[in-house]
Amino acid sequence: MDSIETSAEALTEIVQHLPEGGRERPGQQKMNRAIAEAIRDAEHLLIQAGTGVGKTLAYLLPAIISGKQTVVATFTKALQDQMVEKDLPFLAKYLPQATNTSFSFTQVKGWSNYLCLERLQQVQTARSQGQLDGLAEQASENDIKQISEWASTTKSGDKADLTFTPKSASWRAVSISSQECLRSDCPHIASCFPVQARQRAATADVIVANHALYAIDLKIGGALLGGHELVIFDEAHQIEDSFSEAFGFELTGARFRWLADLARPLLGQDPRVDRMAELGKQLTQNMRDHGGGRVHTGEAANLSRTLELAENRLEALLAALPKAGDEDLDRRHKRLTLATRSLQEAVQQARLSLAGPSDLALVGWIELSNEHQPILKFAPLDIASELAEHLWDQKTAVLTSATLPNNIVERLGLSQSNPRLRTVDSPFDYENQTLLYCPTHIPDPTHERNAWVEAVHQELASLITSAQGRTLALFTSYESLHAAHNFLSEHIDLPVLCQGDMPEKKLLEEFVATSEASLLGTRKFWQGVDAPGQTLSLVIIDRLPFPSPNEHLIKARSQAADPMGWWQVELPIGATRLAQGAGRLVRREDDCGVVAVLDPRFANRKYSQLLLEALPPMRRTDDPKAVAQFLRNLAEAQPL
Repeated sequence: MDSIETSAEALTEIVQHLPEGGRERPGQQKMNRAIAEAIRDAEHLLIQAGTGVGKTLAYLLPAIISGKQTVVATFTKALQDQMVEKDLPFLAKYLPQATNTSFSFTQVKGWSNYLCLERLQQVQTARSQGQLDGLAEQASENDIKQISEWASTTKSGDKADLTFTPKSASWRAVSISSQECLRSDCPHIASCFPVQARQRAATADVIVANHALYAIDLKIGGALLGGHELVIFDEAHQIEDSFSEAFGFELTGARFRWLADLARPLLGQDPRVDRMAELGKQLTQNMRDHGGGRVHTGEAANLSRTLELAENRLEALLAALPKAGDEDLDRRHKRLTLATRSLQEAVQQARLSLAGPSDLALVGWIELSNEHQPILKFAPLDIASELAEHLWDQKTAVLTSATLPNNIVERLGLSQSNPRLRTVDSPFDYENQTLLYCPTHIPDPTHERNAWVEAVHQELASLITSAQGRTLALFTSYESLHAAHNFLSEHIDLPVLCQGDMPEKKLLEEFVATSEASLLGTRKFWQGVDAPGQTLSLVIIDRLPFPSPNEHLIKARSQAADPMGWWQVELPIGATRLAQGAGRLVRREDDCGVVAVLDPRFANRKYSQLLLEALPPMRRTDDPKAVAQFLRNLAEAQPL
């Protein structure tokens, strides 16, 4: 029996052991077979699989049965956790019974997710001697004490395994980036947690990682995830964004000040250390003077001069470092050298980008989301050629998501690979279980902004009241979120939870546990929210989620694709985001409800049909009375 038939029969047998009861899913079998065939033929596959298909088992089984070492890369941590804690242990238990096939699996995270034993020892020694560097000074003494106790018992060193949540400054004090790692010169190399994680990955059959780590691994030539033959990208609609961010870099004033803190124990009151700290303040001021937004060549003279000065001062700092000393001094010297050279490389790339046209093709912009810490970011305008050369020509790849952008092949450089394209429809009965509502009677947000806001607030209150809560309202900006929250708090007598009230995980738990609650959120809640059953019967989207003006990388790509940039770049992104938000409604076979898009452009623009094609086949209406009755029926548990 070949691997394709083996995988199909294994799936039929294994689903019988699922906790919710086994049943045949034609879509899952179709997806399983398509992936098994692509793996056998070593051809790339892009497969859009609707909600409820059971994607994870459909791709894990053929990958494992193929015998090829496989990396599964996802965008969200929630999906990684689901695989490592549920799906893979489930298969490890039942697959040997079905096919006599056993396998091993592991999860690999970025370097800074793990405790650095050498750094912890440094912090402990410095605290006992009263000589803390800048990072250790910001750490909580109680956090460090608890981390020290945990270090003696943990097998993983993974921050996620801590029994408490340390302050971010505390964890930064005892962890490092891969650029700072001393590698073979570290006295703790034999027990190094991130090194052990990568050693496990070298021999595991299935390795679970995130998109960003996979991108970094690609960038450095495969040192993190080893020589796997097959990669499966789940949540593949996020690949371009997550890879672009990982291929890019950022600069902050704090990074220069931190380097000065790292150098001071070695160089004391050397003026070169002080000048490095001053440079951090100067860079921060340059960014504030420039303001948030795109940094164009020739328009940031002060910033460019500061970066030129930075190159000179970084070189001077390297020249000042002591070359010999005791073992501890040598380790400090190496760490500082690594950190300085990493910063040097980023400064050089930034300078080249701002100096004029170069082969780097980077887009630079300043983010002022935190007034105390502006960030200068750079990311590649295009990643297609990089992926074509270093990924698609080297590995077999499966890309899957509930919604794949219609231009994903071109955006990711897959055109020359002639990938297979497949679609597996959701098994859910959207036609009878759902309504898609767009109130065409309200004003257009692009022409009558204030009137539209007022109308949206009235629609929110009316819809939530009809549904008796049980609503996830998704907003395209924080401004809209807070305005809606303030309005609803005064105009409806139902519990309203809002992003920012508490940690996101706690907020979702509270939403699921609270009868008649509504949850208001922005971008983070457009995917990953899974609240089935009576908890959620209404998803409201305030406005079509096209890229905003401050999404500078997307806007640069759109400009580069003129004259059709908006249609070729921004419209597919908006359609994918809309589908992701609407996809929060139906998560199980018996889920019912309404998706309400409070933007009349959804119904009356030339691109409306393209947006509809990205959504499941829901019944459509613009009648508020019909929607109110539908929701009341659901709330009262009456037949639809």
